[in-house]
Amino acid sequence: MRIRTLEPSDAELFYSFRLRGLMENPEAFGSTFAEESVMPAEVRRSRFHCTDENFVLGAFGEEVQLIGVAGFYRETHLKLRHKGFVWGMYVAPESRGAGVGRALLSSLIEHGKSLPGLEQIGLDVVTVNEAARNLYLSQNFQIYALEREAMKQDGGYYDVEHMVLRLG
Repeated sequence: MRIRTLEPSDAELFYSFRLRGLMENPEAFGSTFAEESVMPAEVRRSRFHCTDENFVLGAFGEEVQLIGVAGFYRETHLKLRHKGFVWGMYVAPESRGAGVGRALLSSLIEHGKSLPGLEQIGLDVVTVNEAARNLYLSQNFQIYALEREAMKQDGGYYDVEHMVLRLG
């Protein structure tokens, strides 16, 4: 497995992988397949810009196939610049249980530690996603809030836990 920062030239690869995630695990994302599948290619490309403080990591399998992703952004407002956030983490079902998520999260955390002034990394996870919850807890993320009925889909609700990893 190889992990690298995705480049703008990877935008279509990323979005096709993201659409797969939205189809297979819709409860894990705030966005929906219906919303993102109609987004024009030029809009997808324009939204996919990478910097040290705003990037997507991709995990690639032996056949140069994308098997996992994790996004990161750092807050831009001066009062919030000490915080970063994990978003859109997803591992293909056939690659789960092989350490892909752990490798992505570890790489993301290490990169976060290298950013001057970054003190914490936050994330949200639906409570029904036990594998993701356990991964985050094993990496020392701490739950600081439970938001009941945070997401609504097809008439049902999902609770979300807000977690934080303090880097100091």
